[in-house]
Amino acid sequence: TNYFTWLVSEKVLTENPALAIPNAKVTSPLPEILFEQECIRLLTAASADCRTYLLVLLLLETGMKIEEVMNLKLNHIDTSNAYAPEVWVKHSGKKIKKDRKLKLPREFTSAFNDYVATYHVTDQLFPYSQRFVRYLLTAAGEKAGLTKRVSTQLLRDTCAVRLLKVGEPVE
Repeated sequence: TNYFTWLVSEKVLTENPALAIPNAKVTSPLPEILFEQECIRLLTAASADCRTYLLVLLLLETGMKIEEVMNLKLNHIDTSNAYAPEVWVKHSGKKIKKDRKLKLPREFTSAFNDYVATYHVTDQLFPYSQRFVRYLLTAAGEKAGLTKRVSTQLLRDTCAVRLLKVGEPVE
């Protein structure tokens, strides 16, 4: 209808033929998120396996995309200050401008060290398929008794809302 409104304003048409067409604005549904008690239950359930716990903690605290998580290498993790660990999210090609450093919670350091020692990780942090990672998250959600389907997107959205609640800017 905007095009026809413009044509009428420019006097190309005398009346707007699209006015008779119902034009309902489409609103996207809000994303589903985990509430704080659900986050605690998920982390508790995931803690039975250091790999699943590290994965859930990383996704919940950073909001990283699955592609970013799958590309993490050991040298992207900085635990030199055990109380303020960080992760470097690296990209290649045109996405290199999206590189960033993210702060991790204190409990990340011990979880990271346990995971690396237990699973003998040497280079790629999660040398698994995306399908296997999705399986780990789904299984953790089921073990936690959550009715919501736990996915990387759910944890990403939850992270965003949690950050807004503590006063982080929208950007």
